Amino acid sequence: MIIYDLAGHHQYFSSHSACLEAISLTSPAIFLLLQDLRHDPEVMTKEVHYWSTMIDGVCHKCPQQSSVIVVGTHADLLTPRQLSQKLIHLRSCAEVAINHQKLVSILALNVAATYSTEMDQFKDELCRMNKDVVHMSPSIPMMCHMMLAFLKQKIPDLDVDALSLSDLIAYLAADPDKLIDPDSTKIVPILQTLSEKGLILFIPSEVSLNSWIVLRKESILKKVNGALFADPSLKEYIHVASNTGIVPRAVIKKIFPQYNVEMITQFMIHFELCQAVELSQVDTNMAPEGSPSSDLGPLLLFPALVNVERPSSATVPNNSFGWSMIVKSPDQFFTTRCLHVLLRRLPSKFALPAIWATPLHSNHYKCDVWSRGIKWLNETGVTTIVEMSETFQSLTLAMFSPDRESHKYVAFAHAVLAVIKTASQEFCPHLEVLELISYPSEASSDHSDDAKVPLKKALPEGVELSSLKKALIEGDKHITDVNGEKYVVMKVWMKIEPYLPYLVGAPSSQLLSGLTNHVETLEGGDSSASIFMCNLKDLMNDIASKIPAKWRSVGIQLELPSGTLDSITEDMAGKPRACLDSFEQVFITWERQGPSPYTWNTIIEVLREPAVGEVALADELKVKHLKSTQPTHATQHPSRIPTCSDM
Repeated sequence: MIIYDLAGHHQYFSSHSACLEAISLTSPAIFLLLQDLRHDPEVMTKEVHYWSTMIDGVCHKCPQQSSVIVVGTHADLLTPRQLSQKLIHLRSCAEVAINHQKLVSILALNVAATYSTEMDQFKDELCRMNKDVVHMSPSIPMMCHMMLAFLKQKIPDLDVDALSLSDLIAYLAADPDKLIDPDSTKIVPILQTLSEKGLILFIPSEVSLNSWIVLRKESILKKVNGALFADPSLKEYIHVASNTGIVPRAVIKKIFPQYNVEMITQFMIHFELCQAVELSQVDTNMAPEGSPSSDLGPLLLFPALVNVERPSSATVPNNSFGWSMIVKSPDQFFTTRCLHVLLRRLPSKFALPAIWATPLHSNHYKCDVWSRGIKWLNETGVTTIVEMSETFQSLTLAMFSPDRESHKYVAFAHAVLAVIKTASQEFCPHLEVLELISYPSEASSDHSDDAKVPLKKALPEGVELSSLKKALIEGDKHITDVNGEKYVVMKVWMKIEPYLPYLVGAPSSQLLSGLTNHVETLEGGDSSASIFMCNLKDLMNDIASKIPAKWRSVGIQLELPSGTLDSITEDMAGKPRACLDSFEQVFITWERQGPSPYTWNTIIEVLREPAVGEVALADELKVKHLKSTQPTHATQHPSRIPTCSDM
């Protein structure tokens, strides 16, 4: 049993999530949410909602619900009437906030009173839940049991937190019982299975023998958490970085002398706490305080340690492409962990490896990172800004270029949005959000040869763009090509949706109004269908779990490259959940790179294809996902959305 006592300081919010993710992969956890009953009701509501959102985020990979006990503290400092009122309020907001995990009970305790009826009740609940968790623990093959027993009991240094694969092979070879073959090709799959189950952490390396096996990741995470992210007012605080968040690896080695610096570095990168950068990429004027540039050595950048204000250069012009994801409820929030992971993923994916925060630059790319946002310029001259609002209730993307040529960033915007949505679904899976989108009021002519190149690939042959614009604005159900063949307008629109900014040659308000009101069934005859974005969790639950063996057929119909599907086959070979994991990779690849829109309309059509042959499932999903809610995708457009400059 692993026990975490998590401090409530905001500096720990992001790293706490990383700790809890590590222990909630396959087994449900037991959370004790402590709420100070002396706080005002409004403060209590916000705190309970924030922590419940964080719990949902860290448990999103666990197949079972975790249990939550809400404990009201300092009950002895309230009058009976005050206590009764506070408990009523605490219960009402907890029952609303904690609806995706199992809310076990709500108690009021005087934690100083060790022996009391309430404390006995609390202990009984804890014991009962602990037994339930043990029964729900994941099952593993016999060889995994044997390897885990060896790692826990037969390593000469039983206090070791991590060891290299070469060390493990040496220990296995020296074991007199010889129960496990020390062949690395046989050991690695066993270690990978244990890692997937959350029982250890296996960190692979390009050189196999240099891979790391972390036996006690919880122990290392506690030490990293306490040393790097402590509030300056706490005794555990160590000054390790300038406000840019850059930390030399030499400092990491000094803070953690008991660990191999390469192991601890890869460990923190694995949990997305930091990003590796090279000395040659750093502006020495922004180097860590008191460190000559010649002494810096390899560097790490920690988004959680960035304490730079929003630069004046991060101004959004009126003609920018804009998108916002706004939380509907005033009591819900994006998590700090979601923000920090985005600040790590976005530049590492879309900027050259030589680019990261304010001190990082090159001749053709520039990138600025501040405490709640990021701005970068790519090789086509497109500037991108992603920023979280101060209240953590909205996330905004803005894109613009000096020449106002929107075709330069259409596909790029789609890719950036995929990363943002993946992170928000991963770390805030149950937030109810509204997506708002706006396009530049001025854009290049759609007669531009450059603009037509990607668009030609999406438009059916013989369909003119001007005719499609007219159909969208006027609400026509069908469009006719130059040969007289009819197409369903919404089917055509789904294909070109990633290139929608090309359509702003028509007055923007007319076009967006047309899209809002233009509703057409994909089969003809039902006017209630519209475009609904998918999410990975529902795709896995509603499709992958029901037809796991058909992952490749679905991937082919989604037009994913055969090389990509072959790579998935190779990566998943021999894994216990090969089909489900393969399906997950297919859906992730579809969202990020697929030529077809990431919508339920698309996947339902795929299921109907003869090569897949799941018509009944398609009908079921149509009822569930195309008729039950109102769309919150690009079919909802306000007159103006919040932009980064509003925050």
